[in-house]
Amino acid sequence: METRKPFREIFNSKQKIPPVPLPYFDRAKSSLCLDCVGACVSACPEKIVIKPEQHMPYLDTQQRGCTFCRACQQACQPCGGVLEGTKGDQIEAFAYLDRQACLSYQRVVCFACKDACPIDAIHLRGMFEPHVQESCVGCGMCVGVCPSNAILLIPFHGDSDEYF
Repeated sequence: METRKPFREIFNSKQKIPPVPLPYFDRAKSSLCLDCVGACVSACPEKIVIKPEQHMPYLDTQQRGCTFCRACQQACQPCGGVLEGTKGDQIEAFAYLDRQACLSYQRVVCFACKDACPIDAIHLRGMFEPHVQESCVGCGMCVGVCPSNAILLIPFHGDSDEYF
């Protein structure tokens, strides 16, 4: 992934990314997170869980994505079980592809997002034009590998368009 660093410097337009909730997140218990020490942060082997003091934890997928290893969920159990796991391996977010920034849409051969997707939720229309399928689980594996920063994880609440 270090080979993509020069591309990242060229496309250095950092976009404001809304906070993405952790997998297995139970909104009904979310107030327990505010006073928690953040056991989920140190438990995450990918180091993508961020927990500001007195705030909700969130995922930072700018470098890597969630593998759904459940380490955060296990670490959370003594803290009140906010990460309950009844929803399965799904993050309440979807991958949004900015076509203006995407190299493939500019007719440059790039399969970085498609190759990174562990569930094959990104399909190409022809040789170019990646499209994120509804099967996307919001893991964020595609975000960090995109050389032009064209993919964002946009949080949602359940089946609605309500943001986190």
